[in-house]
Parts: sequence; structure tokens; C-alpha cells
Amino acid sequence: MKNIILKNIDYLYLFSLLVIFVFYFFPGDIVSYFIHGNFDTDHDPTQNPIAYTAHLLINTGGYSINHILTFSYITAGGLWIYFKEKNFYIGIIFFIFLSILLEVIHLITPNRTFEFNDLLANIIGVLIIFFLFKLKKKIIS
Repeated sequence: MKNIILKNIDYLYLFSLLVIFVFYFFPGDIVSYFIHGNFDTDHDPTQNPIAYTAHLLINTGGYSINHILTFSYITAGGLWIYFKEKNFYIGIIFFIFLSILLEVIHLITPNRTFEFNDLLANIIGVLIIFFLFKLKKKIIS
């Protein structure tokens, strides 16, 4: 079983990217649809206090933790699977460019808006993995 998963880890990663991109490009807030039953992003906190609290926890301090986690995952998986040692910096540049591109695309996606805080959170997610990979390399050598 372990060999099957390791053998197909790149396909699992690509499938997870597809799911992330569907959520990212969906015209509206798909998470709000599952929690509140509509695509609106402006909800009354008394309507669903648990969901409102969860939303506040995810978007604390103006920085979107979900963006940091998502781009940390995208970067870590991509570096681990596709960008090996000699292409490491090309991979980092690619993921920074991808984080910028995906947020800028929100300018033309219906019911979505470009948010500088989300862009900053995307880049922070990439940089966290960059520093963790560099730290891992320093510890191993």
C-alpha cells in the first residue's frame, strides 16, 4: 500500500491542485455556500454564529491563514515532487509568480475581488516553505 501511494504521489498532488484551483476560481464563495446556503460573502453573525466565528479565526488580523496554508502546501508539494535541488530557485520563483497570478485573476472572476492581504498571505506561504527547505538543507549538510 505504501509503495502504491509513493508511486502515485505526483498524481495525488496534481488532483489536490485541481481541487484547490476549483475553489480558487469559483465565482463566489463556495465555502459560504456550504455553511450558509448561498454564495454571498457578507453574512449576519447572528444567522450562524459558529460559522461566523470560524470565518473570523481563518481571517485573523487581516491576513488569510487559509491562503498561507494553501500556498505552503502547493509550494512544498511542488518542490518535493517536481523541483529538485538544481531547480529549487526556479521552483520558488515559479510559485511566487503563481501566487501573484492567481490573486490577480480575481480581478476578472465574477463575484471575486483582488485583495492585497490575500496576495501577501500567498507570498508568505511560499516564503515559509522556502525557509523551511533551506533550514532542512542546512541541518542535513
